Amino acid sequence: MSSKRLTIALGLLLFLPATAGAQSLFSGGGLGLLSDPVDARSRALGSTGVGTSGWHLLPTDPAAAAGLVLPTVSASAQPVNLQIEGGADAGGTRFPGFGVAYPFGRHIISVQFGSFLEQGWRVRTERTIGMPGAPDGSPSVTTRDLYEASGGVGQFRLGWATRIGSSVAVGVNAGSYSGGVERRFLRELNPAEVGPDVEPFRTAGRWRASGPVVSAGVIWDPSVLYRVTGAVDWSGDLRLDPVAPTPGGVREYSMPLTVRLGGEFVLTPGLALHTGLSRADWSDTDRDLGGDAARGVAWGYGGGLELAGPSIRGRGLPLRVGVRHQDLPFHFDGAETRERSFSFGLGSNLSIAEAMPVARFDIGLERGDRDAGPLSESFWRTTISLRVAGG
Repeated sequence: MSSKRLTIALGLLLFLPATAGAQSLFSGGGLGLLSDPVDARSRALGSTGVGTSGWHLLPTDPAAAAGLVLPTVSASAQPVNLQIEGGADAGGTRFPGFGVAYPFGRHIISVQFGSFLEQGWRVRTERTIGMPGAPDGSPSVTTRDLYEASGGVGQFRLGWATRIGSSVAVGVNAGSYSGGVERRFLRELNPAEVGPDVEPFRTAGRWRASGPVVSAGVIWDPSVLYRVTGAVDWSGDLRLDPVAPTPGGVREYSMPLTVRLGGEFVLTPGLALHTGLSRADWSDTDRDLGGDAARGVAWGYGGGLELAGPSIRGRGLPLRVGVRHQDLPFHFDGAETRERSFSFGLGSNLSIAEAMPVARFDIGLERGDRDAGPLSESFWRTTISLRVAGG
């Protein structure tokens, strides 16, 4: 592929719109909306974050980088469009993952940034509050309130992976939480009731995230017909430090131990089945939040099919379909929340050198819904991933 075409492909990925609007009303519950840092192929196959064939960069699958033989850069973008019950629309764009890997002999060193908890939401309300001192003698006044949050908690990880023999790969990564959250509140009083000289009330706060994270994983390829993968993600407390002049002290929240299992099995030549399962216990987080804010064990499971697909100008175009269910950790208005989605997607090698892909593009499109008690929302979520390798 020419350098001009490569530049255009990178530009399409890196210059998508920045985060705007509400990612989901469910991101206002607990510590935010769980956002797995997986790529477009994993999304299209209903993956829980481990188990897909081949070699790639995923924070949730530390051993998956072990087979990379060239310096590699991988990045994903994720536009989301929401339809909230009652007719409201929202959306935005997040960037769930970015990674760089470099081989040193059989050892692969990587640096990755991934999403974890999203905090992008905005709610407007009108209410009547008591105000005996209003100029017209009314005991109440109408207010227009805006509650808004932006940002989120991500993860920075430094990783190592290697292959052991021809059938086993292992990997570990370690790092810390990153990013932060800003929350704002604006209250405007009705000028007709309080007069034109009353200024709106504004307040805001910012918190910076930190805390250790460590993951370990193993891949077993006993045959060309199937792969089995497991990974464990351990975390210390998530620490939120107020940024001056935000009042208050440091807040700390326990994070769960997450276990992921996945596999891919060749059913027929050109057709493979992917399955995955995840488990995370958020009970300690619920305790730190005061109780009745998070569920206990959150399960995730899914699977999909990948068909080799047609060939265009000598390049394969794999086709993918999948389904996924994810228990979301935090309650919304006291009700447990969950997300379900159906997905499909495809991929293509944009450039091949000596039978080795050096530039790859994947896209996954999901149609899903989230619900908690009386509240529900549906969404279209597109994940676009680009991987470039070279000497």
